[in-house]
Amino acid sequence: MGKTSSKIAVIAALTTLYPTFAAPQQPGGAGATPAANPGGVQLDFGVSTGLILDDNFKLSTGGGTGLSKISDTKLSFGLSNITAVDQLTFRSSGVIRFADIPGRSIAGFESPDAQLNYMRDGKNSRLSLDARYRKADREFLDPFKVEQEEQNTNAQIGGGGTQTWQNYGASYTVGLQSPISFSVTARHSEIDYSNTTATTLYDSRTDSLRTSTGFRVSPVTQLTLNLGGSHYVANDAVGTDRKTQDLSLGLQQDINPVLALNASLGWSQIDTDYSLPMPSSKTRDGAVGTVTLTQTLANGTVWGSATSSLSVNGSRQSLSFGRDWTLPLGTLSLSAGTTRGANGDNAFIGSAVYTRQLQASDFSISMSRSASTNSASEDVLSTRVAASYGYQINNLSRIDLSANYGVTDNTTTGVKVERTTLRGAYTRQLTADWNVVGGVQFRTYDETAVGDAMSNQAFVTLDRNFTFRP
Repeated sequence: MGKTSSKIAVIAALTTLYPTFAAPQQPGGAGATPAANPGGVQLDFGVSTGLILDDNFKLSTGGGTGLSKISDTKLSFGLSNITAVDQLTFRSSGVIRFADIPGRSIAGFESPDAQLNYMRDGKNSRLSLDARYRKADREFLDPFKVEQEEQNTNAQIGGGGTQTWQNYGASYTVGLQSPISFSVTARHSEIDYSNTTATTLYDSRTDSLRTSTGFRVSPVTQLTLNLGGSHYVANDAVGTDRKTQDLSLGLQQDINPVLALNASLGWSQIDTDYSLPMPSSKTRDGAVGTVTLTQTLANGTVWGSATSSLSVNGSRQSLSFGRDWTLPLGTLSLSAGTTRGANGDNAFIGSAVYTRQLQASDFSISMSRSASTNSASEDVLSTRVAASYGYQINNLSRIDLSANYGVTDNTTTGVKVERTTLRGAYTRQLTADWNVVGGVQFRTYDETAVGDAMSNQAFVTLDRNFTFRP
């Protein structure tokens, strides 16, 4: 009881003192975000405190096990410095959480997230560095916002445990304005899980190194020579250790002022070693490439693309066509095609995105169907539909409605997962500094041979974002 009282006192003190840290500040409207840095040093602060009530927060199949009560106070901080030659950005956030979820309780600091980006331009070169660390309780992850790879494994997001991401990268390019340019990029990434019972979730790490040499043959012709490799290691049930090497030659050609060709042709090899249940190995190799033609029109573009790629399961060929429109009050993009995997099955792929902006409202809808190979070497078809509508009632308030629907069809295992999220929120600017957001959310989950689940949620949040320029 004493520890809980102390934590509540800390939250109250932070909430009270937080506004004094950044005066003067730049107030915004309802739901405002920190202003973009126009140059120089800028500090961004944010505080958001809210309450969530959910009758099946874990999306447990067979019915909910009780009401979950969650109180989150999120604190965020950003530092950016922009000069004529370099840009530095640092972002961090964390949540002070008190939650009573059937089966467990939470009290303390959760979801740390820190990200650093740096870029420096020389007279004829560019250096880029980035790093990110993030740790999250998997039951609090939004299945429509987390990494696509986890979706492809058909793992239920609410399966418990924690997930930690670490990513680091560096890139250097020289000869930006020269006939010959050279760039090198190195990356390291890790994903770690703890306290989760899902066998499809396992620790993994990936290291990659890639180089690219560009040749400006003429003002309308550019060639690139690309060489790269990656090393993937996973603590999965078979002890996967995979090395990938690829070499390709690319061409960018302006055929005429409105028609452009982008093509590449190369060779890729994938060597996979398995240590369990007994040592074995598998090698895949073959030609890879892509050809894309883009025609610029008066109100947009039209394009066609043919691609051949290689995964651990074998080669995949895809053919797509698309049309993009720039409209007076929005944009429209359509694409359609077909893909053929290593198993010989053909599948339809495509996408549609439409946005419309009016004086007091905005609307967007997107649909997509794609094919890929997940980290478990399984072929997956993914279908996504998302729609959102926002209406600005007046200068102080607005309404936002959104809907998300997703189907992940694992054609290797035959497992299909369906998810739906419907959300409605009302935002009101209380003062020049504070906004209140309240609303409801409805979620469903259905998995082959497992069952279905649904939850109803109500939420309210009080937030403030402000900027300080010393």
